[in-house]
Order: sequence, then C-alpha cells, then structure tokens
Amino acid sequence: MIDLSIIIVTYNSEKQITPLLDSIYREKGSLSLETIIVDNLSADDSFTIAKTHRLKPKMIQTGYNAGFPAAVNRGIKISSGSYVLLLNPDTVVMRGTLQRLLEFAKKTDPLGAVAPRLLNPDGKPQASVFRFPSLMNAIRQNFGHCKNCFGKYLPDNHTQKIEVAVMAAFLIPRTTIGLVGGLDEKYFMYYEDFEFCRQLARHGLPLYYLPSAKVRHIHGASGHFVFHQKSPLLASAKLYHGEFYSNILNLILWAGHKWQVLLRGKRFHD
Repeated sequence: MIDLSIIIVTYNSEKQITPLLDSIYREKGSLSLETIIVDNLSADDSFTIAKTHRLKPKMIQTGYNAGFPAAVNRGIKISSGSYVLLLNPDTVVMRGTLQRLLEFAKKTDPLGAVAPRLLNPDGKPQASVFRFPSLMNAIRQNFGHCKNCFGKYLPDNHTQKIEVAVMAAFLIPRTTIGLVGGLDEKYFMYYEDFEFCRQLARHGLPLYYLPSAKVRHIHGASGHFVFHQKSPLLASAKLYHGEFYSNILNLILWAGHKWQVLLRGKRFHD
C-alpha cells in the first residue's frame, strides 16, 4: 500500500487544474503517492488537460455530474493509499505541505482527519474552520459576545483540535474511512464536510488544524452562514439540520442580523 492517495474532483476546472497538478508534481519528491482525478462531466477540457499532465494521474469520468461526495467516494474506492487527501481543483499545494501532513498523521493517534491552513491568492490566511452550527452557538454569536461560535473563522497559528474544516484540503486516514465510511452522498454539494466531521465526533475521532501545512485556495472564502437562508446552501442545510430545526435556525440568524444592525445604528448615533 502506498502512503498517500490524492483525490481531486473536477468540474469545468480547465483553468485551475494545471497549477494544482504542477504543485503536486513538485512536492511529491520521494513520497509514495498516487493522484486520482474524478471528472463530473466537465464541458471544457478539464479531463484532457489532467490526463496528459506529466503527473500521470488516474482518471475517472462519472458520465454525469454526480456531485462532490459521490465523486469523492468513486475516487476512494479505487485508491490504495494509507491516507487520502482531498484537494479542490482551485488549490495549490505549498512547499513542504504533503510531507508535513503525512508526518503529523503518522505520529498522531487517534486521528480522525487533519486540515492544513488555507491561504488566499495574496498569501494571507483564509478562514476555513467552523464550530458545529447549533442553535445555541447561533444565539451566542448573534446576541452574546462569542466571536467564533457560528460561521467560518481563522484559528490561531498553532496546531489544535477543531470541530469542522472545509474540505478544500482535507487529509483522512484509511482507518478513519473504515470506521465512518466515505462522504454522505445525500448531499450534492455543501454540508458534506459538516456531516463527515459530525461522524468523526460521534466516533470520538479528533480533527486537527495544522497551520504549518499550507494550501493556497484560489477562489477564497465562499459563502457565509449568517445569510445561508438566502443562498444555494439552503437545500443542504435542510438535509443536515432537518427542515424544522433549519427554519428555527434561520429565524435566529435573521433576528440576530437585525439586532446587530440596530446595535450598530445605536453606537453610530451615540
């Protein structure tokens, strides 16, 4: 068995995939790794560009847009690495990152998964971590003084346990997959990261944030929970929370937003 299987799901990613594959090729060194591209029926040249890259990735075409979790699971099924690294096509692996992720994973037991620090295109750290989106955390964020209780935030620059990390770059031990399974395919896109991290917590498997490992995320932060009732995240949010709980959460977020507007207005007039 090789050390690392890198799985990348592409969908109309012809402009992003070459820089990512170049960065993996540069960083592989003596590492025992394989790269697997799962293409969700791109209408551009994503598949051809990836297939002809000097990294020589294994290629899968789904034949239709299967969604992110289903495509990842297809990649996992044919992978053979002791560790699986999920990378979005709009990422670039920074120097030393693959080695640091593997070294940390190998020496950490128990381990559910580990996420590197994401960087914006300008090199500044990108918020990529959440707490579980509970009603209490929403109340504490919007009506209390808990800064990072709800929504995406940037952790301190030290290795630490976290609750949820976005899956733009996400390393999972094969043993974890054996315990909790792959990604939940009831989600087409969004919230599959929350669901997977929820399963890690239920199995008592810690998730770590490793800021010494860095991955540039070209598109930057996308979406914000405060306004998720008005975004494409709504369908996945209802799957995750259940419709009743999701409606209550939306009400709290709406009321909290109005409350914050009132407070800002009062401070301005004072």
